[in-house]
Amino acid sequence: MNSLLRYRRLIFTAAVLLLAGHAGTATARHTQLTQQIQETVWEVAVDEALAPYSFSCGQQVAKGSDIDLLQDAAKLAGVRLKIVPYPWKRVLYLVQNGQVPFALPLFYNEERAGFAHFIAPLHQGVPTLFIRKEKLREYTSLQALKGKRIGYSRGYALPSEFTEAIQNGVITGDEVNSSKQNMQNLMLQRIDGFIASYTTTQFDLRFTEENEKIVAQPAIAFGGRDAFLVASKAYKADGLEKAMNSLKTALTSLNPGGRAEKYIQPYLDKNAPAPCQP
Repeated sequence: MNSLLRYRRLIFTAAVLLLAGHAGTATARHTQLTQQIQETVWEVAVDEALAPYSFSCGQQVAKGSDIDLLQDAAKLAGVRLKIVPYPWKRVLYLVQNGQVPFALPLFYNEERAGFAHFIAPLHQGVPTLFIRKEKLREYTSLQALKGKRIGYSRGYALPSEFTEAIQNGVITGDEVNSSKQNMQNLMLQRIDGFIASYTTTQFDLRFTEENEKIVAQPAIAFGGRDAFLVASKAYKADGLEKAMNSLKTALTSLNPGGRAEKYIQPYLDKNAPAPCQP
């Protein structure tokens, strides 16, 4: 009987030691994974020509309000990032094909939701009609623009009301390569107005001689849209989900309304020096 009792105790002790060994190994693996995640440097592909949100200052140096916000969030989250500017189409390609883990800033649509996780908003873009100042009392509605020529930048996601006005022949759309080109065309009276991001255009107007002659038309308002930090669904790496969740928590804490006014405002200050030529 004593022999049987001693045998059972030996079996129990061996089982306890075995479980403890497994637990120790699991803890060591978890610690190793956590350390690996903390040491990983995650690349973020950003639009190189979307001032003041993100833009290139040469030598692969990216600046902008989205960059400032993201860097603060990364510090808070304990996530290491490498931010690299690219042409916009390249940013989309890299995310879609899983060549970078993160990118910004993307507006949500169903197509992009198929290849990207939308983590948290960085800013809110507001499509705005810009016209010559002397036309403020004349161009007060889309119907008042009937027969007019309105510019917009290639690739810019137009408000549905504006798209419908083009499709119904109310106005004529004029697609160009940039908002700056729209401003030049407006001053040369080749177009009657243009649709563009309010904040981006306000930034560009700081460096335009005719900045007092081009104004936003508040009588024609469009809804704002959130621009997000995203993660590629095709990118595979240990720790990516943890990095995503940490950044989401940090961004939500730093930018609770999703508008990021305190990060954007310094770039719109007329007395502030130009950060560089975007």
